[in-house]
Amino acid sequence: MGFKRFISIFSGQVTHNLKNNNINRRFASNYKAAVLNNLNEPLVIEELKQIKLKRGQVRIKVHACSINSSDYLLTQGSNPGNLPLPIVPGYEVSGLVLETQDCMEIAKGDKVVALSKSTLGGFAEECIVDEKDVWMLPGGLEYKQAAALPDSFGTALLGLVHRGHLSEKQTVLVTMAAAHGFAALDLAANVYKAKVIAVCMSDEETSNLRERGAWMATSFSEKEILHDVKELTKDVGLNVIYDTLGGEVLHTCMKCISHEGHIVIAGHTLSELPRVRISELLALPCFSLSGVSLTSYRKHDFAVYRKAVDDALDMKEQGLISPIINATFPLQEVNKAMELIKEKQPLGKIVLEIV
Repeated sequence: MGFKRFISIFSGQVTHNLKNNNINRRFASNYKAAVLNNLNEPLVIEELKQIKLKRGQVRIKVHACSINSSDYLLTQGSNPGNLPLPIVPGYEVSGLVLETQDCMEIAKGDKVVALSKSTLGGFAEECIVDEKDVWMLPGGLEYKQAAALPDSFGTALLGLVHRGHLSEKQTVLVTMAAAHGFAALDLAANVYKAKVIAVCMSDEETSNLRERGAWMATSFSEKEILHDVKELTKDVGLNVIYDTLGGEVLHTCMKCISHEGHIVIAGHTLSELPRVRISELLALPCFSLSGVSLTSYRKHDFAVYRKAVDDALDMKEQGLISPIINATFPLQEVNKAMELIKEKQPLGKIVLEIV
């Protein structure tokens, strides 16, 4: 697949090859999982009993599961899905299919990557996922890398390309929070050859961001950002802003957008959106502002949702993108991993290796 394929990345349609799968026999009836029983308390490793699959579901033997910031926020009481406790966190998994129930595309023995945002369950030796949220693992892609890929890079494709209309050699600003910011940097700089300004919250991170493709990397300073963008773009402004931070950072970045540029809010921001007076807004160049999430596209435009992750996996297989994995932990050390998310808020992924 050539580079031009990605310039029109969302022009294709998702196709489904139908094939019949019979119900496969289940094996062990129990499995270990990290369970959240009460908010603001450590997860507990417990042995759970298998439940019977429903139609269209897949049982996956989990080899790896990413820990995302939303998993930590869930333990602190942020629960957008209103899922009842006790619950097993984790939604970005890779592994081997153990069993299917009336599935059309997935079969026992397939190596897969999956997103289970509606039910979670990834911090476990096995989890159940809707077939609609399962993708075949490309050959040669290891489980850890696969588990670190679909959410952040799929979201970056939706935000930068589908909503931000990014094209080659444009100028992009990315605010860096967790893996979502890095995925946008990697995609914009290394696939679209854009000039990327990476804005982070610590001077310690800037050298790493330059090594990963940022044309300029800086810790947040309103004065410096306004000056640098004006100089870089010759006072024209930025084509695309991909924001994962919000608050005053976004308020400053809004002042840097070009006429008919695109500002995209992605992932879980660290703070609320800035308050902007109407008079201030109308004094800026005309621009579009949109929020983007895989969950929303799954609900409202399923074909684009599937295509985003499909293309992220294709790009990884071709060596065009590469997620950063900061650390890996066994399931038994899940609380140590969650503490690292809380304290460091790393730009890359933290991954549980289950098997």
